[in-house]
Amino acid sequence: MNKQTAYRLEALLELAHAHPAPMRVAELARRRRIPRPFLARLLTELAHERVVVTVRGPAGGVSLARPPAQVSLSDIVPPEPAPAFGGPAVRRVAAVLRQAREGALAGLTLAALADDERHAAGAADFEI
Repeated sequence: MNKQTAYRLEALLELAHAHPAPMRVAELARRRRIPRPFLARLLTELAHERVVVTVRGPAGGVSLARPPAQVSLSDIVPPEPAPAFGGPAVRRVAAVLRQAREGALAGLTLAALADDERHAAGAADFEI
């Protein structure tokens, strides 16, 4: 996973925790330690993809366009590009990997990952 995809997922997870309330971009950037200009660009992309909605004004911000349980990771994690080289065997392996990745991501939702984060945050750390 590249940095852009990781930031994209971090931002959406924070919005899943806040759902349905909107969150200010500055607060989102601070909580997930995402550079604000980079976050603004990601949110613009996500708004064009209809994953998030933005509202201007004093009570505005950004929020998920639908409940976190209805947002599959296959909707938000960009697909891997097809290899630009190689013969039929390489293309076949790339296609198999792409299908496996899409299947795995389709089974995960933002709600499930947000629950994982909540449980991890509440788990006791007994490491000495």
